[in-house]
Amino acid sequence: MKIRILLADDEQAFRETLTSFLREEGMDVQEAADGTAAIRAIDTTQYDIIILDIQMPGADGITVLRHAANSQPRARIIMITAYGTVEMAVEAIKLGGCDYVTKPVIFDDILLKIRQQFQYQRLQEENLELRQELHGDFSVDNIIGSSAVMQSVFETIHKVARARSNVLITGESGTGKELVARAIHALGPTVGHRFVAVNCSAIPEGLLESELFGHRKGSFTSATQDKKGYFETANGGTLFLDEIGYMPPNCQVKLLRAVEDRRITPIGSTEAIQVSLRLITATNKVLANEIKRGRFREDLYYRINVVGIHLPPLSQRREDIPQLVDHFVRKYSAELGKVCRGVTAESMNALMSHEWKGNVRELQNVIERAIIFAEEDLITLPDIGIIGQRIAGPTGNGDNLYTAMRIYEREHIRHVLEKHNGSKAETARALGIGLSSLYRKVDELDIKTANGSRSSSGDSSGED
Repeated sequence: MKIRILLADDEQAFRETLTSFLREEGMDVQEAADGTAAIRAIDTTQYDIIILDIQMPGADGITVLRHAANSQPRARIIMITAYGTVEMAVEAIKLGGCDYVTKPVIFDDILLKIRQQFQYQRLQEENLELRQELHGDFSVDNIIGSSAVMQSVFETIHKVARARSNVLITGESGTGKELVARAIHALGPTVGHRFVAVNCSAIPEGLLESELFGHRKGSFTSATQDKKGYFETANGGTLFLDEIGYMPPNCQVKLLRAVEDRRITPIGSTEAIQVSLRLITATNKVLANEIKRGRFREDLYYRINVVGIHLPPLSQRREDIPQLVDHFVRKYSAELGKVCRGVTAESMNALMSHEWKGNVRELQNVIERAIIFAEEDLITLPDIGIIGQRIAGPTGNGDNLYTAMRIYEREHIRHVLEKHNGSKAETARALGIGLSSLYRKVDELDIKTANGSRSSSGDSSGED
């Protein structure tokens, strides 16, 4: 990567000679013959390093320094001063300069200063990225949902986050398993360290062991240097292994040993490395079935599943859809620079009734696409463009969103009651609400069973 430099000095011979020297060192240098030209260059091009002579016509170095400090705070500024004006260079450093050299300039000295300042700049940027990664905007507040089933998930997250116990997150693709893992990390004792996410299904079987545990130079044909694995990279923090159900058997054996011993051995090494981290795994497979088929180790399953968190599909928490829609509308309106106030009642009814096989991820994609194509400030049914099976529900609800939601809720509860032969206890469990809440909704919404009687009058199963 070339270091991009602006060199501003009114002495032509010195400027051209230094420019030639720096270009021979592989740097990208632009010249400015006075302060005014330097300000124009700063306004049009981003630089890594800005070298300014303090005494220049048009605008002196201090003026250019102030302008650069405001316009390009990322750039590192080196001042050039005559021997008798070192005090002015020191003052320039107080105003935002990073270093200075005196004339006559020794080219090797200024080259060293340029490289030091560039390295410092890169370290600052890497530290900023790391802080954002470690303390990113990940918490339970970023997981959308007020349904009873999601409140139970949030409660489990808060409890398990305090410990370092291994967690297994299960659920269909698109339900937000990585969000839950990041929330556990953000709320727990490992928050000051790295969160490393690995998709086990995305790494070829022959490479997964090396990626997880690392390797030593010469351990196989393409191992031209030592490589840290994800376990060592995440040491002290959280390692999130997504789609662990796809992990091949040979890696399962080594993972079990790493979890039990808290030590890993890179490929080609005879020395084990101690690791201390929180392990969170996730899968869209039913691991109990995989164990029966001989594709997943039972002993590993119990090691990673100290605490289990199951995320329900979106179809089982439809009451969260309006909240999710509002979140994604605000998110993509801002990202796409479009004004969108929400969705029409007809659109919301369609969104509430859609099957959502892709879960929250599918809903997110639908809203992003709708905002792209929407010509009004409300998303209409044609903007959504979703097709597929829908739960039987009412149509022609008018424009009132509250009415449409109540009609949908009544039909959905009636449908689930009939599915469970009128058993209110089973229906409440399926809906993810308490039994008393179901009784209240049946009364409020005047829900009747298929035989025309109100469901609240009795429980055909005899359950309380």
